[in-house]
Amino acid sequence: MRASELGDRILRILAWCVFALCVGIWIWAITWGWLARGIEVSDASWSGGGFWANLAFVLAVFPFPLTGIMIVTRRPENRIGWLLLVIGVGWGLTTVSSYTDYAILLHHPLPGAAALGAVGGSSWVIPIGLTGTFLILLFPDGCLPGPRWRIVAWISGSAIVAALVVGLVTPGPMTSGGYPDTDNPFGIGALGGVLDPLHLLVLLIPAMMVASAISLIVRFRRSHGVARQQVKWLAAAAGLVAGAYLIIEMTSVIVAPPGTHAPTWLLFLQGAALVSFGLIPAAIGVAILRYRLFDIDRLVRRTLVYAALVACLALIYLAGVFTIESAVRSVTGGSSSLAVTLSTLAVAVAFQPLRRRIQAIVDRRFYRARYDAARTLEALSARMREEIDLETLTGDVVSVVRDALHPSHATVWLRPSEEER
Repeated sequence: MRASELGDRILRILAWCVFALCVGIWIWAITWGWLARGIEVSDASWSGGGFWANLAFVLAVFPFPLTGIMIVTRRPENRIGWLLLVIGVGWGLTTVSSYTDYAILLHHPLPGAAALGAVGGSSWVIPIGLTGTFLILLFPDGCLPGPRWRIVAWISGSAIVAALVVGLVTPGPMTSGGYPDTDNPFGIGALGGVLDPLHLLVLLIPAMMVASAISLIVRFRRSHGVARQQVKWLAAAAGLVAGAYLIIEMTSVIVAPPGTHAPTWLLFLQGAALVSFGLIPAAIGVAILRYRLFDIDRLVRRTLVYAALVACLALIYLAGVFTIESAVRSVTGGSSSLAVTLSTLAVAVAFQPLRRRIQAIVDRRFYRARYDAARTLEALSARMREEIDLETLTGDVVSVVRDALHPSHATVWLRPSEEER
């Protein structure tokens, strides 16, 4: 057996061990979550949304390690596969607090309950940070788009590690984790005053997510062929997930504000949005393993258009509600449904014009060939309405076909009239 084959075999065994660790953590979490299912929703940590909601969460994030093991099994050297496995373990660590729920909230004294609660409450930064930064920065070939992006990678890694360490060693009760009567066993009391401002380091993570999203756009514009197809898959999945969360979060705020009971259909939509998170690793797996079987230009285009459209309409609606409500309150001293009515009408009126405008911008920036072809056909249609000379018109048609499609040869065949026949 050659050294390269032996190295690949060792990497595959290691990958299966990481995958087994991830599955074991989730089996542990689901088991203790089932035992702690009787906890009141308002008092729970991992079981905060109820057992079935958290089971849906596990199913939603399970594609991360599953896709990772599929990629590493076929291509052990691929960094994206290993990154997906690490993200899966990180999601698993966020669920270990189900053990703490059973031990502390149901008053069953068990060893290590507080420690696992601290780990579960602090480890969320690992999967979220890696997914929003390194997974985008390194996709699809495992390398940065260029040397200048190293600073984004270093800041992202430093912010993730710092946020994790600060969360683990912060002294005092673990109120944010759902255990207000339990002190953090890893907390260092002497660092209490020093750690408070360091919690702001977590704000670097969303900032680096924005920078990573810009890097994906840069990579898309520089890439060609296979690499561009792979970037399209990730962009399409991320756009669908972001659009679903944006729409459902807006609906939740309007239909069920904080402190009110959400209807069943809204809970179903919230669960669907949660499960849609698994589209990201699924799209990565398709892009890396079977990208040649699909053509997603239309899907990517519609995703970009409607994601931007939803964001703009949301801004119009919220700005209208806030402005009109403030004006009505200043005049009458009370609230009115007029703000909601007028804002809804404004959104309905702006929908089609805004959609056409955004679609033109997307085509011009990301689908230039399609945009140029459409403009060329529009110009040809205008000339055909004015031109009466057949030879000139034939030359125009051939010129447009050559500019739009770049064929190796182009001719025009004219059907003879009845008299010529």
